[in-house]
Parts: sequence; C-alpha cells; structure tokens
Amino acid sequence: MEIVYIVILSLILLTGITVIFFGIAGTFIIVAGAFLYGLVTGFTEVTLNFCLLLLGIAVALEIWEGILGSILAKTFGGSKWAMAGAIIGGTAGAIIGTPVTPVVGTLAGGFLGAFAGASLLEYIGSRDLRRSLRAGLGAFCGAVGGKLTKIVVAVIMTVMVYVKLF
Repeated sequence: MEIVYIVILSLILLTGITVIFFGIAGTFIIVAGAFLYGLVTGFTEVTLNFCLLLLGIAVALEIWEGILGSILAKTFGGSKWAMAGAIIGGTAGAIIGTPVTPVVGTLAGGFLGAFAGASLLEYIGSRDLRRSLRAGLGAFCGAVGGKLTKIVVAVIMTVMVYVKLF
C-alpha cells in the first residue's frame, strides 16, 4: 500500500511544481501532499515537524516572491510609489493575463504588470520618465527572479520530501 501512497504523493508534488507556472501557490500543494502522506503513514518518514518546516519555507517564499519586485524597483532608483506599483501591477497583470492565455498570460501579465505598475506610479510621483522606466525594469527583474526562485525552491522542497522517503 505504501507504493500507492508514494505514487499519489509524487503526482501531488509534480502538480505543486507545475501549477506555479499558472500563478498558483504550488509550494502549499507540496506541503499538503507531504502532510497527507505523513498522516496516512503515521508520520514515520515524513514527520509533523518536517511538514511544519516545509510550511515555513512556503510562507517565506510567498512573501519573498511578492516583495522582490518592489525591492528591485527601489534598488533601480524607484520610490515608494514604484514599490507599490510593482506589487499592484504584478498582481493585476497576472489576473488579467490568465484568461487571455492561461500559462503564458499569467507569467507575462505578472512580469509586464510589475513593470507597468512600477513605471506608471513612479512617473506619477516623480514626473521623471527615465527614473520611472528604470524602476519598472527593476520591478520586471524582481518579478522574474521571484518566479524563478519559487520554481527552484519548489523543486528543492520536492527533493527534501523524497530524501525523507528514501
């Protein structure tokens, strides 16, 4: 029966990594899969403490992904306006882009939305086009970096689960 549990867990873990491309918090799916596996196996290999560790990583990663665009908008010369615009624009862009083209639209919308939001709000606040475009570039780089970080960490979390199993 344990082989069936491992196969189901593997499908859940793969789903967790895959849905990140759709803008869904796949790291929490990975946590849920590990927790369910631990639950049905009596938390022998995958312990409750291990699941809490994965949960902590997932929460930290969501926060990091959410703020990285605003941090880089600021690093590239933007003000608090650009930082707020990066978060608002990235979120709005991902939401708007999803129905247009589910995977590509979500990613492109989030990246371009972060750029547009940071650029627009920075321009409103400073009236400096060059500065606003630099802030937008920082937000774009942050959005891309946040997504790549999330994918890499999701793969690491999956490997961590398999290490506990084998």
